Amino acid sequence: MEIAPRVWTRAIEWSYGDYEEPLSVHVARPAETAVLIGGGEESIASDVVTFAREYDVEAVVVEHAHVDHYGAVPALRDELDVTVAAPARDRSALAQAGIDVDVALRDGGARWGIEPIATPGHTPGNMAYQAGDVLFAGDTVVGSDSAFAADDDWSGPLAVIESRFNHDDARARESVHRLADVRVGTILVSHGSHVLGDAKAAVETLLTDLER
Repeated sequence: MEIAPRVWTRAIEWSYGDYEEPLSVHVARPAETAVLIGGGEESIASDVVTFAREYDVEAVVVEHAHVDHYGAVPALRDELDVTVAAPARDRSALAQAGIDVDVALRDGGARWGIEPIATPGHTPGNMAYQAGDVLFAGDTVVGSDSAFAADDDWSGPLAVIESRFNHDDARARESVHRLADVRVGTILVSHGSHVLGDAKAAVETLLTDLER
């Protein structure tokens, strides 16, 4: 599905233990290189590769060092010989998982027209990513309808992820404030429903919820 000019997303059927919910991965081509945002999970690797191949993807951004965001990377390397980029602070964790990182991403250091935004807490190096007026949230936020959303009273379309998935839950929640200054119209998440309009209001509502 084309969400915005040169931005596509696909929800792939997936399960994690008792959680059954599609996992979304995205392709952005703000510059010459088509980039897959999200490295998927090993069990859906063939679907991730198919999606990437459709758009001639040459690079993949692993949003952070959790298996549902890097598990399909070995297949992407084998099939498409992609360049792998990931947060610098998650590089050692990815190396321990057998994922070699070619490009270490740092806050504000744009690559391929995509700007990383440091939002640590979910993992030490967790990031969100911006291309034009689209924010690729990774797990910095999730849809409030997601099975992975924390069990709070969410009054808008966004939530934070369940605390047990966070390296530092307090810091993960605090990092959401970074999104208040990001001017975007669309927020694409990995888990749950995307925010396809009025993203600023959605972030403001989430921040209000977190301050209660």
